[in-house]
Amino acid sequence: MRILVFSLFLCFNLFTIQAQSNSKFSDASLLVNDTVCDKCTLELTREELTATVFRTNDESVKIAGFKVKVPGNPVKIFKGDQLGPMSKYIYNSPHKGDHITFFDIMTNQGRLNTHVVIKLIK
Repeated sequence: MRILVFSLFLCFNLFTIQAQSNSKFSDASLLVNDTVCDKCTLELTREELTATVFRTNDESVKIAGFKVKVPGNPVKIFKGDQLGPMSKYIYNSPHKGDHITFFDIMTNQGRLNTHVVIKLIK
């Protein structure tokens, strides 16, 4: 019985270590429309929002994708560094004053430990 409990303990620890190594964070800073943005809130119009581009301050670190939460809608996953063809989800769904959250921002070197909130002003 002790051997079984010990084996389960070892398996759990190995699983935890593997999960931690898979959730690596990148040290790069996020740039939103070429402005440094670490857990910031921006006020943008619909047009500015759909044209938003995410980059990092390190040219070797590229944005691979991110998640977006619009109030009243499910979370959407976007690939790349901008909204692209899925921008209609962002353009049509929110209302003036809504807060759109961009999170789980992934890079080619891990996840950025930040998020962006955009308040729609028009």
